[in-house]
Amino acid sequence: MTTIVVSPRERYSSILPSLESLFSTISPDVPVIVVEGSTPRAIRRRLRELNQRRPFTHVSLGYMVTPNEARNIGMRMASTPYVVLSDNDIEYEPGWLEALERNASESGADAVAPLIFIGPSEARTIHHAGGRLIFNESSGRPIIKEEHRLMNVPFERVESRLSELAPADNDVCEFHCALLRKSVWESMGGLDERLITREQVDFGLRLISMGSRITFAKDSHVTYRAFDPFNPIDLGYHLFRWSDHRAVESMDAFEETWQLNLEREHIRTQWIANHRARAIASAYPRFSRYLPRRIFRRFFIPLLEFLSKRREIRSRRGHSIRPLIPSRPDAPAVKQVLRAISASPVG
Repeated sequence: MTTIVVSPRERYSSILPSLESLFSTISPDVPVIVVEGSTPRAIRRRLRELNQRRPFTHVSLGYMVTPNEARNIGMRMASTPYVVLSDNDIEYEPGWLEALERNASESGADAVAPLIFIGPSEARTIHHAGGRLIFNESSGRPIIKEEHRLMNVPFERVESRLSELAPADNDVCEFHCALLRKSVWESMGGLDERLITREQVDFGLRLISMGSRITFAKDSHVTYRAFDPFNPIDLGYHLFRWSDHRAVESMDAFEETWQLNLEREHIRTQWIANHRARAIASAYPRFSRYLPRRIFRRFFIPLLEFLSKRREIRSRRGHSIRPLIPSRPDAPAVKQVLRAISASPVG
């Protein structure tokens, strides 16, 4: 039996269509735990209405909760051998859960990644068909990064050769959606709640250090709905998660744990800054269309970030929130992990 834990990714408005999709593809007896925080009143009301139609455990926190905080809360509540961790902006296809469970049972894996598409789009475009971690120390500064297999490749082009192109064994699962054995999470000491970026890399490294197996289930299909337009109400949470100060703290924590470097400037200025700008432009299309780009980027976006920071402070005021930090692997274990990654074949 598997419990499904749904946690926030970067917006509020996606949770209702995502849950409707989830419930249409699983049996009524599958336990579901939904963890969310500081969600707009109208969405909370509709979640309660949905809970009347299809019961699930609803954890509604009065403060903004980071994804790893929410995942740990849900994991503690789960009582089944396996747990699926899923973001609240995923669309599911029939049979996705059974394929993950079947893969875990047949392979003995401790974590299983589904085939993740990116959309919505008429063309089924792959976002993640398993992944690998790449360790590079040739420059004298050891750097680790993640590679999504077959990212942005049309599914129809590779469907017949998917087993060959996306090997069963992997280094990493994307937290968009992944199945894991609860006992492994317990042995790990939970997920590092300081991380809002590269948390899946930390998770993969910890699994490798424990001798766990990570596999890929090509017959389990879900879609990360990245291209849905943002609603203005989403930006409070989006800017909370992807704030500069939280990103820097996250990368500091990762590098301290693993004594490795991330591509920090690329992550912060290319991925996070551009991701924020796209979300804001999507939520306020008229402003992005008619304001000069310089003004939109230099004044409008910082104003929204300032207002978001004030909302975050208000939401977390009065709550004693201490991030869970799992034990740091010892130096020999870290070296062994990096040797294993360096020796893994390119693919």
